[in-house]
Amino acid sequence: MLSDHLRRYAQNCWEAARPELGEAGRAAQRELDQITGDLRILMELTLGTLPASDVASVPFDVLLAYARHALNLREHSPYCRDVPEDIFLHHVFYPRVNSEDLVDCRGFFAQMVAPEVEGLSGLEAALAVNRWCARQMTYETTDTRSMNPITCYYCGLGRCGEESTFGVTALRSVGIPARQIYVPWWSHCDDNHAWV
Repeated sequence: MLSDHLRRYAQNCWEAARPELGEAGRAAQRELDQITGDLRILMELTLGTLPASDVASVPFDVLLAYARHALNLREHSPYCRDVPEDIFLHHVFYPRVNSEDLVDCRGFFAQMVAPEVEGLSGLEAALAVNRWCARQMTYETTDTRSMNPITCYYCGLGRCGEESTFGVTALRSVGIPARQIYVPWWSHCDDNHAWV
């Protein structure tokens, strides 16, 4: 399913990053040696491109869950089956949206969001996910640390950065490519802003 070009690129990313990761890199390599095929490609890409702090602190199984979920979507979701590989990688698969804690959340969101989009066109599905997100969260200033999407779901509130991370996660959970847009200085409010 994934291209030979991507396989080589992911392998090169991991080979370049691994020596800098010390024991975390060796531990990840032992886990990688247990998997093959497209799953290994996505994991090498993940481990080779995420910040070193993520590789050291996020359990391998959590990152593996992102890869498994994405490959299932690539094969079965009408929203990402035919998108170019780079769009799939960056805007459906990639685990990191912002600075949130990485937790195994895509399957959690997919269980709730998939029924909302079943049988809908891409545009209708994106709007349905947006409406679902609006029913789940309300804007409210929170502490300076970004909450992960599951915490936001249970709290029902968050800043624009958390709301947009929540929205991107919900969209990606069903295979709709999405990303967060962020401006460091929003001129009319003398602050920053983020949106989907």
